Amino acid sequence: MKRSAKVVLPGDEIATIEEFSSSNHTYEYDGSIRSTSIGKVIYDIKSRIVKVNVIKSVQVPNKGDYIIGFVHSLVTNIASIRVLCINSIKSDARFDALYISRGKIKAHSMFRIGDIVRARVVSLLNGYIYITFKDDNLGVIYTRCSGCGGEVVKISNEEVKCIECNLISTRKLASDYGEINVLALC
Repeated sequence: MKRSAKVVLPGDEIATIEEFSSSNHTYEYDGSIRSTSIGKVIYDIKSRIVKVNVIKSVQVPNKGDYIIGFVHSLVTNIASIRVLCINSIKSDARFDALYISRGKIKAHSMFRIGDIVRARVVSLLNGYIYITFKDDNLGVIYTRCSGCGGEVVKISNEEVKCIECNLISTRKLASDYGEINVLALC
């Protein structure tokens, strides 16, 4: 006989190890069985197994993963990037990743709000996702003119020029900038 219970969140206690054995999307902690996912608890009374049927799984980036996102907030040395894809898989979780520039080159000279960038996750610490742009294939993969919003062309490894207003601006461009169909990435 199986019975279903309420919706649970990650970390919620759903049974004790004396009552049931742990199964899918659960783990044992300090004598209790807890959920690893958002979902509905299924108790199999006959088999004495408890599991969680996931309602919607959220992909969380891990250290070393590549993300694609857009710059939505920019301060002198901090850029906040809204994650759109994790390892080329679309993410609807609305995570933000942080890039903190250290040294002479500041984030506001590497990016503009609205730029679409590729980065690598370097750490997950205290609920924040920290990223880097230190490889050649990381950086801006699509941008528009920050002055008029027009199309831009790459004129060097660190500069783009607007074809409408001729504004030249600096960016940290990925090595494959201009060769990617950004809409097809995720």
